[in-house]
Amino acid sequence: MGVTPRLAAAPGSYAVTWPFSDAEVTFGADRLRSHSDGRLQARVRITAHIDGEQLVLHHGALNLAAGRSRSGLSKDLEGRLSRDSLNWDQVIEESCRLILECEEQGSPTNRLQPVASIDVKYMLGRLVLDGLPVLSFAPGGQFKSFVSIYKALLIENGLPFQGEETRQANTLILDWEVTEQEAARRCTMIANGLRQTYIGADIKFPLYRRCVGPIQDEASDIAKVIAKHDVKFVVVDSAGLACGGDVASSELTIQFFNTLRKVTASTGAAADIQTHTTKADRREENHHRLPIGSIYWENLARITWELRSEQERSGVYRLGLFPRKCNMGHLEPVGLRMVFDRDALLVEPGLAIDVGTEQGVLQALIVSELERGPAKIAELVEATGATDGAVRTALTRLKKDGRADNPDRGVWTLTGEGEPA
Repeated sequence: MGVTPRLAAAPGSYAVTWPFSDAEVTFGADRLRSHSDGRLQARVRITAHIDGEQLVLHHGALNLAAGRSRSGLSKDLEGRLSRDSLNWDQVIEESCRLILECEEQGSPTNRLQPVASIDVKYMLGRLVLDGLPVLSFAPGGQFKSFVSIYKALLIENGLPFQGEETRQANTLILDWEVTEQEAARRCTMIANGLRQTYIGADIKFPLYRRCVGPIQDEASDIAKVIAKHDVKFVVVDSAGLACGGDVASSELTIQFFNTLRKVTASTGAAADIQTHTTKADRREENHHRLPIGSIYWENLARITWELRSEQERSGVYRLGLFPRKCNMGHLEPVGLRMVFDRDALLVEPGLAIDVGTEQGVLQALIVSELERGPAKIAELVEATGATDGAVRTALTRLKKDGRADNPDRGVWTLTGEGEPA
């Protein structure tokens, strides 16, 4: 054919251009997703530029590794655009081969070199590692989303955290949990609180992407955003939906971390992954809760933080962030105090040692269950793994605090006070 194609690779996408004498054909592929059976699925868009006009000849999914799929596409294109100089079989085969080789070659092998400092690098206090994933977990209603947005706002604006300077970096929230409107509401509340602390500060909001499918399906689009905006910190809220729904699957968990590493590779972005806890069957002897699902959520995250909260009074909460696993040395718990004040949420330093009693954790688990709907005591006992007496005591405390009630005899519901996240 005598034509040499040009391959352009960008985060999450490829473009193979064929400069023929009477047409320029471009084979574009993005949203690549590898499968365990060897398939490499991609969204393929094939265009031809002829006499200043662009023709879209194909736009759809293609298994790049399947000969039958490639052959079928070649025949279809031959019927759409026929040229003496254009051999569609070669265009499709060679384009797929070039992309497959790029996907398979991986990272280069280099000899390690001495570094100037052996200190572990963090982005925000000791909460966020530079360039590596950490996992934050708690039952529902423990302010995980609020805390993750708070981290993103501090990093986005280079604001100090508990006396330590923060290097400014662009941030991105990947949200599978709530709507963009709700995320913006929470972000606005925290930003209003920061403006009270840093009077006159112009608070910049993080980038935001509402996600609807597993991260593997949206990987190329996410990678493009991270590369385009030089994002250095990514919030994943939350792990269950991001990995495809089955957090107990080792295969899906490993695939999630591999995909996350791939989409952040262009900038070396750090990640803060949000997830939930399980009930008593995943509770350690010292009452430390563990993240829900496969053991790989703990193993592949470099640090895991357990969040616990207790209500101090109406609209005021104490939070404790406890390092349950750390590959980077010993870490101390971190305490926060959250004050809901009209349209603002003020986040202040607190004492982590004041948070985390077993009764407080049981209350959090009960609140998480009641968020799903009304429940009887026996149902709450089964869901939390606690004793009947402990559940009754916790419900009495929640009722006294105005957070739960039993208007129907024996059936408990939430009153709606507070800000679950």
